[in-house]
Amino acid sequence: MNTAKKALALTGAVAMIASFAACGSSGTAGDGTKEITFQTWNLKNDTYTPYFENLIAAFEKDNPGTSVKWIDQPADGYTDKINADAAAGTLPDVVDMSPNGAYSLAKAGVIANLSKDDAQAEDQFTSSSWDAVTFKGENIETGAYAYPWCLNSGVQYYNKAIFDQCGVSELPETMDAWFDAASTIGENCPGTNMVAAVPTLESLGQYGSQLMNEDQTAFTFNDKKGVELVQHYIDMYNEKSLSADALNNQWTGEGDAFKQGNVASLAGSAYSVADFQENAPKVYENLAIVERLLGEGGKQNVAMETLVVSETAKNKDLAMKFARFVTNKENQTEFCTKSHTFPSVDGAIDDAAFSPTGDTLQDQAIALASKAVKDDNWFASPAPFSENAKTALREQIALAIQGEQTAQQALDKVVEIANEDLK
Repeated sequence: MNTAKKALALTGAVAMIASFAACGSSGTAGDGTKEITFQTWNLKNDTYTPYFENLIAAFEKDNPGTSVKWIDQPADGYTDKINADAAAGTLPDVVDMSPNGAYSLAKAGVIANLSKDDAQAEDQFTSSSWDAVTFKGENIETGAYAYPWCLNSGVQYYNKAIFDQCGVSELPETMDAWFDAASTIGENCPGTNMVAAVPTLESLGQYGSQLMNEDQTAFTFNDKKGVELVQHYIDMYNEKSLSADALNNQWTGEGDAFKQGNVASLAGSAYSVADFQENAPKVYENLAIVERLLGEGGKQNVAMETLVVSETAKNKDLAMKFARFVTNKENQTEFCTKSHTFPSVDGAIDDAAFSPTGDTLQDQAIALASKAVKDDNWFASPAPFSENAKTALREQIALAIQGEQTAQQALDKVVEIANEDLK
């Protein structure tokens, strides 16, 4: 079921939720203790359990007469479980989820609009983080619907051995240089791939395409910059420097292909260096790292995890207070250090853990990836972009790369699908 359909299903459940208003999973115990429930996404394990147990104990100590029940759900079927809970009126009070999931629940009216219910929370976070959880458009009340939590930022990795073999003398640090290097590889080493992926919504945004209009009522990435990027990939395919595997809609092997030494570049997580060192030692010996490549007018894309609060939580104020506590500077810094992510809270990115000054490859990757977060100049993928539209984007671009339609025709079709899913 695509995101829009889920939203519609949940919207239909709103009236039902009202009838369950007295049936939540938390409330007030017989001794007067105020209780809330807190659900995480596959985080109860040896790495994170001590952290969350200490976190909850500290909150309960600071707030006498309160109790936080921690629930952890496995990764498989997580979104479906949340939607089922929302429809049944049993959504936990504080829930860990992606902005895309938060958008669906916000559109259905089952999570709190923080701009109304907890307006001061905005001061806790960076502007880019708050913008990423602020939704507007048709059939949704404008507002921020989630507390920003951890961020995942990345860099551009290169295999210098392929560059040396194929006559690329300098590491590409701009998109134009990257496409020139791809042409050189195609000319000198046909069949050796510069990259093993096709453009995504995120890469279109990084290249400078405007993904949505300002009022979030329509997708707009079928613009000049979007078409230009897709055309570059068409050219790379014709020059034999784009992996044919990338045209398969089920392909997820970009990272493995890089580790096997079969492609020259990879846009990856800042914390992938240790994986290369352990599992791809030959690639690690020839590894080079530069800042994520952007087109003119583009910003770096950063992924985000958030916490939402149920609109029908019996102790809603306490739930919001707990969500602010989990995402405050001290607790985000500790959690992001453990989880190899970056903080969304204002001021935390300056911690030495996210701004290393060493000369190891890992230190270089973290320092480069944190730059956009430190500058507070990044974007998250638009939350209303449905899974249905993601699939269509990959399929239509693959058809364009194979010459069955133009880049403009491909993006026009996907924009039409994405806008239909917005309704």
